[in-house]
Amino acid sequence: MLETAERLGYRPNTSARATTTGSTPTIAMLVSDIRDPYNAQLVHGAIQQARPSGLMVTISGTEHVIDDEVRVIRMLRSQRPRAMVLTGTRSGSASSRVALLRELELYEQDGGRIVVAGDDELPFDTAAVPRREGARKLVAALAGMGYRSMALITPDVDSTGVREWETGVLEAAREHEVRVDRASMVRVPTSREGGYSAASGYLSSGRERVDALLAVTDAMALGAMSAVRHAGMVVGQDIGVAGFDDVVDADDVTPGLTSVDLSLESIGRTAVDLALQEPDAHRRLVVFEARAVLRDSTPARR
Repeated sequence: MLETAERLGYRPNTSARATTTGSTPTIAMLVSDIRDPYNAQLVHGAIQQARPSGLMVTISGTEHVIDDEVRVIRMLRSQRPRAMVLTGTRSGSASSRVALLRELELYEQDGGRIVVAGDDELPFDTAAVPRREGARKLVAALAGMGYRSMALITPDVDSTGVREWETGVLEAAREHEVRVDRASMVRVPTSREGGYSAASGYLSSGRERVDALLAVTDAMALGAMSAVRHAGMVVGQDIGVAGFDDVVDADDVTPGLTSVDLSLESIGRTAVDLALQEPDAHRRLVVFEARAVLRDSTPARR
């Protein structure tokens, strides 16, 4: 956790208890995809922190879409959970965002607490996922190991999180004189199959080969590794592959997958801790460290 947390007035509060009159003793977490290991880490951290406070954690899926969040929040308001924790990334129109904020304001007016465990885009207390910092650190670390060109594998859904990741990659690439093949940037479903499809297309395109493929999630990166092998190439030796979020046993695959540790369990715990604190006139923002984890999928280049 960075110093920013304390400067903004955050203090861990492990003794807090739910006290809102009439509310259900639960914390409702809204996740974009319950199958995603990223969300599983956040939820696990939240459950660990909620249990000592006598709270249960419930989970609702929203499929990355703001309109789904609005629908779910509207239903949850009638159940009056102690707090709602919004996670993941979201896409939707400006009118959808207005509707989302309106539903959240109505919930707050009823005495509920809202916390974000994810991107710093909503005006509520937030335990922020350090995507931009993590992307910058990853590219800087790879540049230090001799990588001079990269292609990106990104989701087909536009969101603040994806834009933060791309911004971090491009900022570090400029700083360290790394070429990013922008024309090869492929947007595919956020899955192993999507990563496989993107990497296969790139490797068969005849484009000038880059030193590494960077995927926005580990699952996509694992798919890219399979595509490299199926193309008759060796991961790490012929081309490097790196993921992001370090949540799918990246050190248990062969070769081990380079990734970025985003402190997701700690973010989940902190989101619950924020939810148990009394509302404050000033928005609380807790910023976490990201750590590039280098493994054999990106060995030093000679």
